Amino acid sequence: MVMKSRILYGYTMLIIATILWGSSFVFIKLSVENVSAFGYTFYRSFFAVAMLTPVILFKKMGSIFSYRDFIGGIVTGVAYMFGLLLQGLGTRYTFPSTSAFITGLNTVHIHTYCAFVKRAYNRYLLAALVLSLIGLFIVTSPSGGIGLGEILVFFGSIAWAIQILLVSKYSRHSKNYIDFLYGMFIPSLVIAPWTILYDNPMNIVLNSWMYIIYLAIACSIVASLLQVIGQRYVAPAIASVIYLLEPFFALLFSISLYGEEIDIVRIVGGIMIVLASYIAMSYAPNAYT
Repeated sequence: MVMKSRILYGYTMLIIATILWGSSFVFIKLSVENVSAFGYTFYRSFFAVAMLTPVILFKKMGSIFSYRDFIGGIVTGVAYMFGLLLQGLGTRYTFPSTSAFITGLNTVHIHTYCAFVKRAYNRYLLAALVLSLIGLFIVTSPSGGIGLGEILVFFGSIAWAIQILLVSKYSRHSKNYIDFLYGMFIPSLVIAPWTILYDNPMNIVLNSWMYIIYLAIACSIVASLLQVIGQRYVAPAIASVIYLLEPFFALLFSISLYGEEIDIVRIVGGIMIVLASYIAMSYAPNAYT
């Protein structure tokens, strides 16, 4: 009973995180139109680090800072940095819908890893994967061929898959989530030299700053914290299916906030992803191996 309640708690955390990430697509697109992908990645992580630094200093003063969790965060942060950077670079040269679909392929990478390396797989996970990918294709309706943008986003999807697997690895033993998160945002600061070359902060418009700050707070700090907490109790293959709800939530945000017309076909695609998530959460194995 206790284990089931913890798993349900994990599902709830991951779904809320996915809702927050779903709000990010439009803001990412608007940000990289005025800021380079290097600047977007650096500033988003910089603001996250700046906001967490007072908390970390307070924890160090109280001798409750965990270097083990911090180092685990740094290792995970390398994948996080490449995921953000490659997604930002690629989205500049392709459509947001195409970027969303290709990014969602991280689920395929994770399921392949779990099936052939971890040997923790079953037919329900396979059914959830196939159904969710069909739904993702319908929701995002990707267009265009394969170009530089698509290739960059694809490599970004590999980085995101690695990040999800590393979060699962470290979160199971982490007792200091903030220390882990702080470490996860640190590697992105190493691209500061490229940011100086490509972006003059004085040339960045106020709206772009607001978008980046929102992304830092809601989508980096809060959503990532929920991800770490949720994946403590949920296996990565299941978590990756839940994360495919992200573009569906993005569609709902676009309809409610930006007046996008309701597309019944895309709504059906979203329902397919919801069904796939239900299958994964209800029938797939939750135990780690």
